[in-house]
Amino acid sequence: MGELTNDLLAAVLAATPDRKAAALRTLRGDDGGGEGAAKRTSPEPFVSQRELARNVGISVPTLWRYRVPKHELGGRPRFRVGEVLAYLESPAFKALAEELKAARRATRKKVKA
Repeated sequence: MGELTNDLLAAVLAATPDRKAAALRTLRGDDGGGEGAAKRTSPEPFVSQRELARNVGISVPTLWRYRVPKHELGGRPRFRVGEVLAYLESPAFKALAEELKAARRATRKKVKA
């Protein structure tokens, strides 16, 4: 057994019954908030590329160029708006955006020459 498992078992053995019940609810993802808690933990729905483009305000070709995170469902790309927004704020995307800008600038210089 790993060290984490040993620590968990020791904590369970030392905990009061109320603490054990609260910990079990937490591990199961039920924070005790009733129906509202279930809504908070339910996953965000998938949207199509067009829906994503409309929600985020970016064209479909730009989404492809930005390499936004996607999921394949039924052989079709599907997206979660929250994941895409988080990606667009990430350092990985910011580095990609700089690469794309530099490539666009280099192309423009070749055209002018």
